[in-house]
Amino acid sequence: MATPYVRPFNFDTDHSAGLHVFLTTLDPSVSHEPARTIGSYLWYKAYVYLTPNTCFVLDNGAGRAVGYIIGTPDTAAFAQRWRETFTPIVDPELVPPPGIETNDPAMETALVKGLREEVHSGECSMLLSHPSLLSTYPAHLHIDILPEFTGQGWGQKLMSAFLPAIKELGAGGVHLGMVATNAGARRFYERLGFELCGEVMDGGVSGEVGRDGGAVCLMRRL
Repeated sequence: MATPYVRPFNFDTDHSAGLHVFLTTLDPSVSHEPARTIGSYLWYKAYVYLTPNTCFVLDNGAGRAVGYIIGTPDTAAFAQRWRETFTPIVDPELVPPPGIETNDPAMETALVKGLREEVHSGECSMLLSHPSLLSTYPAHLHIDILPEFTGQGWGQKLMSAFLPAIKELGAGGVHLGMVATNAGARRFYERLGFELCGEVMDGGVSGEVGRDGGAVCLMRRL
């Protein structure tokens, strides 16, 4: 029986399998079209296109990616590269630019219009509007694993590949945004030393620190 292992991401061989992982593990709140397709640009495609050197996959032992960790050591620089390099290649038919009215009601919902804005503006992190926090925790990440491979320690192994890589590139801290209601994911990150951001992030609208809308921000020093 093949033994899974963690290895660096290879765009040519892993892109499609990684996209399958993304779509399979997507939160139910956005697991519908066109949010699914737009979300793939926002939470997967930009990273493997712009920063493949800090992306790692869980290989099932037979060459197929069944999980990944993707991210960047420098969120501010990444967002700038996103706007300059990635936004111009986004398919405007699949992700219409903000301000463009479409004839598709599904494209005009508040959720989807917000996602379209984020894809075209490179708003890839909750901390971009909090520069003092971003200077301390400049890196950020996303991690997803197919259900049949969860609960086996692979998430920690992916993290063990990613964190040293971004630290070597100069990151002194890392953060992530996650769905506030995903208690299982939060326990996983807290076991790895991540803590809830202690600052108000949404002007006090939520009444909670570390929260912005339906997401919370977790962070860890390296």
